[in-house]
Amino acid sequence: MVKRLFLILVLTFSPGMLPYAAAPSSNVYEIEVIVFENRLPDLEGGEFWTRKEEKNAGMEMSDAVSVGEKPAADSGLSATAAALESSGRHHVLAHLRWQQSAEAKSVSKPVKIISTDGALYGALRFYLSRFLLVDLSLTLREGAMTAGMPGGAGPEASAYRLIEGRRVKLAETHYFDHPKFGALVRVSPIKAN
Repeated sequence: MVKRLFLILVLTFSPGMLPYAAAPSSNVYEIEVIVFENRLPDLEGGEFWTRKEEKNAGMEMSDAVSVGEKPAADSGLSATAAALESSGRHHVLAHLRWQQSAEAKSVSKPVKIISTDGALYGALRFYLSRFLLVDLSLTLREGAMTAGMPGGAGPEASAYRLIEGRRVKLAETHYFDHPKFGALVRVSPIKAN
């Protein structure tokens, strides 16, 4: 009886017996990001950070690429962005959506994330190692902005940094937390045609 069961298992799971196995899924994903400012002073816990931004902290912006326009109203996080903005307790600084393939970190290009007023700038890198990963490097500046310079600010400006990398699961919304601002990231597979 044991030999018969063993034979059935071997024949069932042998490579030649798997012609109907699922084809590998597409390697292209849709990434959607919302970065928002917290307008809740009680979240800061009385802390005030004035640390100046360190040069070359996070990703190199020279390698970062820009993506298209603001996402359509039917995007996965558009209702969330509208709810954040209408609450009065948060302000959406950037909302982006794009498609890209999952490649090794050494090959993948970071995507620029910049607010229209230049107060927020940074990048997101999506890549494949053993798992799907996201590296997020953002800076939010408060104070007088220097015209024409994304993220440029006067000498009295405070800079708040959010640098985090983590494994992401598909079709789940991931929250990157900071007392001053936060980011929501959602990665969804694109079905192959």
